[in-house]
Amino acid sequence: MAISRRFVPTLQELRALAAVARHKSISAAARELNVSQPTVSYHIKQLEERWDVKLFRMNGRNLEQTELVQDILSEVSAINNGIENLSYLLASQTARKQLTIGIAPSLASIMLVPRLAQFSASHPHVAIRISAANRFVDFAEEKLDVALRLLPKPEGDLGASPLIPLPHERMRVVCSPNYLETIAGERLAPHSAPVELFAKADFIHEDEAFHWQKYLEASWPDFSGQMVQQLTFNNTDLILQSAIAGRGFAILRDLYVIDALNAGTLVEPFAETLPCQRAFQFVLPETSIPSAPVWDFINWLSDEMTKMQIR
Repeated sequence: MAISRRFVPTLQELRALAAVARHKSISAAARELNVSQPTVSYHIKQLEERWDVKLFRMNGRNLEQTELVQDILSEVSAINNGIENLSYLLASQTARKQLTIGIAPSLASIMLVPRLAQFSASHPHVAIRISAANRFVDFAEEKLDVALRLLPKPEGDLGASPLIPLPHERMRVVCSPNYLETIAGERLAPHSAPVELFAKADFIHEDEAFHWQKYLEASWPDFSGQMVQQLTFNNTDLILQSAIAGRGFAILRDLYVIDALNAGTLVEPFAETLPCQRAFQFVLPETSIPSAPVWDFINWLSDEMTKMQIR
């Protein structure tokens, strides 16, 4: 027997050899490999011709391994297993990466979700998992890659940055166009409503927040009317939807109202705004280095946030 050192069997040939040896049958090997019987027979014949040996002999209705197959089968199996393990490793390394983002539920539903398809279109290999929660969550417990949280502004003169895209957000008074026309008795241009309109308005409140008091003290200190809390929510999305539905005046930050103002489902009766005391900031885990998809997401969403302007 003279085996050429230059001959390297293909993976298909080695898999066919191992399958026939295991099943003692060409047809059973073909079923396992999900190929035709002639294909398996061809692979075995190729090996026998190139090695100039007989690999199997008939023993009744079964095929019996020759001494050569018995000698090399463990090496063949090791090669096949090694290739399978390598294929699995490569598949796991190149599979879609899951990016887990922690974000407030209202910001996710109002601002992020309507834009998320744009990120997915430009990053098709990144799978997104949103972990929406108002509470301060633990990165390790929630398996977060990045979080966008509403935090007190750092001291100093802040400029926009990828991690703090909108350091100077404002709170704006908004309502539906029909509601404004109803209480004013006429259609008003934006920013032209008189202060007396507050006496006729219903105020939509945020639970355990004092935005209205601060706004009136800063912009209309002489206002002496009552702010009856007929509607109070602990969810910003519900406040926004109530304002759009015409239930009264709401006071919300830029990120929550700009899309609705541009769409015309909300209007801004007054020009006066209130600076936000806190700013949305990206927070990264301290125990790991952010991956490329994390920075891609931060830069993309930061850019989307800074592009949000009232038209």
